[in-house]
Amino acid sequence: MDVRLPRFVAVDWNGTVVPWFGQPPYPEALTMLEALREAGVYLVVVSHATPQQIQADVARVGLVADEVHGVGAKASMLVQLADRYGDGVMVGDSPQDARAAQAAGLPFIQACFEGMSFLGRGLGPLRDWSELPLLLTNRPIAGE
Repeated sequence: MDVRLPRFVAVDWNGTVVPWFGQPPYPEALTMLEALREAGVYLVVVSHATPQQIQADVARVGLVADEVHGVGAKASMLVQLADRYGDGVMVGDSPQDARAAQAAGLPFIQACFEGMSFLGRGLGPLRDWSELPLLLTNRPIAGE
């Protein structure tokens, strides 16, 4: 992965990495997320789910993440991550994900799989996980 990478990437789960709990990941999702971690990016899963539910599903697909959070509202978790690491990106599929990223001052990459419509804000759309390096290259960098 030969791009200027953020310090952290936060990803939503349902609709972004997998269509829904218990289903296989979208093609290339795990490969791209693992490549980010191998390149030194701190990887965080932030899902609107119970902690037990999201931790079990992340383990089921074999994704190794630095943190996995089941939360009622994503914005406060994203603010904490931005405060800790500065330069980061949120990848999600919904208007709620976009609003949470905006509240934390993070660029948002919208996943648009299986007929999802692009919201028209943020970076994206991400229609295939292999597009992630290009979208990360085009993001605003914190402090610049």
